[in-house]
Parts: sequence; C-alpha cells; structure tokens
Amino acid sequence: MRSPLTPFFCILCTILIGSAMAGRSVAQEDPGRAKVGVLEVTVYYATNGDPSAAGERAQKISDDTRERMEKVEHLEFSHYRALGAESQAIFRTYENWAQPLKPSDEILVRFEPRSQPTADAVRLDLELWLSRKKILKTDVSLKESDPLYVLGPQWRGGRLIIAVALARK
Repeated sequence: MRSPLTPFFCILCTILIGSAMAGRSVAQEDPGRAKVGVLEVTVYYATNGDPSAAGERAQKISDDTRERMEKVEHLEFSHYRALGAESQAIFRTYENWAQPLKPSDEILVRFEPRSQPTADAVRLDLELWLSRKKILKTDVSLKESDPLYVLGPQWRGGRLIIAVALARK
C-alpha cells in the first residue's frame, strides 16, 4: 500500500537537492581561476629580403613596434610583418596556452603565474613549443611596456620572432 506522504516526500527531496546543487556551484567558485591579467603573443616575420615571402595574410607593423624591435640586439632587419596574434587570460594558479597562428599548432606558448602579480608586472613560467617540441623554458617577469622577444627559426628567407607581452589595461 502506498503512503499519501510519498508524493510530498519526492517533491521535498527534489527541492532540497536542487537548492543544495545551486548553493554548491556558488560555494565552489575556484579562486585559482581568477583572471589576473592578459597575455598577448604575436608572431612576426623579419627579413632583409623580400617581405612578400611571408604571404598574403602578413600585415605591416606599426612604426612604434618597429622602433621597439630594432632596439633589440639581433633583431635588426629591413622588413617586419605580423603573421598572427592571440590574447589569453592569465589565471591566478592555472596554466594556459596561446596559439597565435590558429588553426595551426606549429607555434604554442604555455604560461602560468609564478607569484602574485603587481599592478604593472607579472612573473610567469613560460614555455615556447615549435612543431610540438618544447624549445624554450624560462621564468620571466613581464611588464606592460616591455615585451619579451624570442628570435625563432629561419623561415622563407627570414626569421620568425615570437613576442610575448603583458596586455595594457
């Protein structure tokens, strides 16, 4: 024989479980997923030859970027083109990946914070992956106005340059 309380009990259980699940999702917000900044990764093509070798999608860079790159030793080229870029959130305690030449995964940058960021800088563990091989692992302190330039491999009669920068707020 079925009790008259059974439907009431089922409804009550459903309400309790639903409210417990809703409260649980709020209570379990992960502080490690807090966004502490944005990382910009850009791939450039640099050459002393014909810049059209970079392809149709390559774009000229700004005069400001050109001047900044020319001040760096070993980055003294006649022509620079931007091939691709990606901006990714920097999470407080999680690693993240940037893929600046989407959909290609030939160049990847893995990064995660090493310490609490300051107002204008963040210290990161940084890895550069080319053709699914880790070629660089370093820790670096990035500032908003000071990108890290990595002279990459030779490509189409020039060189690839990978720029990693803390995005301006």
